[in-house]
Amino acid sequence: MPEGEAIDFKAFTQFVSANGALIVMDTPLLPGQMIKLFNDMTAESVDCFVTSVREKQERRFIGVGFATPRTDFWHVVFPKAGTRQQVRSAQTGSLVQPETGPFIPPQS
Repeated sequence: MPEGEAIDFKAFTQFVSANGALIVMDTPLLPGQMIKLFNDMTAESVDCFVTSVREKQERRFIGVGFATPRTDFWHVVFPKAGTRQQVRSAQTGSLVQPETGPFIPPQS
């Protein structure tokens, strides 16, 4: 709060990233506002700033960014930028590039 008072609000994550998160909560926040995000699973907290606020279908989506880099806050390994996603082939179970897939020769 502007007076320095701390108030706890419940929220849940919609998406997480190495740089922040998209959270859903009822409390109105303002872009640029500083908040402290608490991870219930790890009991860790991190200072964040509100990057965006959007309301859709009676839900409030709040984008937050970490005030200082904390790529390990979510304890999730994020792929490096530019990394291509791989999927398992339904036929062989091996990893294949989704855009290439298995080679199918043209029929004569």
